[in-house]
Amino acid sequence: MAATSPALRSHLPAQRLLGEIKLTGRLMADNAVASWLPGVTFTAAACAHHDIGGWPLARHLVISGLLFGLFAYIFDTSNQAKGAVEDAVNKPYRPVPAALTTPSGLLRRFWIAMAAYGLLGWATGTLMWVALWQAIVIGLHLLVRPGHYLLVKPVPLLAGTVAQLAAAWQLAGPVDATGWRWILVLAIAFNVPLRFEDVRDVDGDRRLGRITLPMVIGHWPVRLWFAASMIAFPVVVYLLLVAPAF
Repeated sequence: MAATSPALRSHLPAQRLLGEIKLTGRLMADNAVASWLPGVTFTAAACAHHDIGGWPLARHLVISGLLFGLFAYIFDTSNQAKGAVEDAVNKPYRPVPAALTTPSGLLRRFWIAMAAYGLLGWATGTLMWVALWQAIVIGLHLLVRPGHYLLVKPVPLLAGTVAQLAAAWQLAGPVDATGWRWILVLAIAFNVPLRFEDVRDVDGDRRLGRITLPMVIGHWPVRLWFAASMIAFPVVVYLLLVAPAF
């Protein structure tokens, strides 16, 4: 067996790190804005509500960034570990279709991240919301069959959005009546048009055995529902959240 040169050995950790960064970038590219940014932004809003500024604000935002990075990571690793057949058709740049890892490799990363996410939730006082999200991800991606996707998906994702926003607020302080009003309105408003994302994935979903709303009623009704929801969203937010503050 040939020995590895010291120079080559010294580069292996760096190569592995770069490879993991590349893999993670492809893993989370589609959902980072929707799953990471709202949590951090909502923590900033909660800090403003609780009059937190300066270095404490910076500390809260760093912790929020880590917490919601793991929030997104466990969703994407479990989803893509079980959805490689769909991704091969719809998103071939993702890690498994691109041969950067295997489904079992993603699941190993998932369980490691689950442990880190749970520890961070315990350390930050958000464990209840972290545990709720962990249960949702396990149920939705590892237990539910693809054929039940249409009926099962809406409620867990609504609960997951509540868990996300409640954890984000609780990093800054207790979730009071103002916090709950914002959490519930935004969670419902975000999930009402969410079925639009299934329009792009019909071919891959069909191959995986999923049944989605565009398959049942066609893509045009879903598109029109999405457009109507987006038009109504600013009005609803203003009437229910902004106007009462004045």
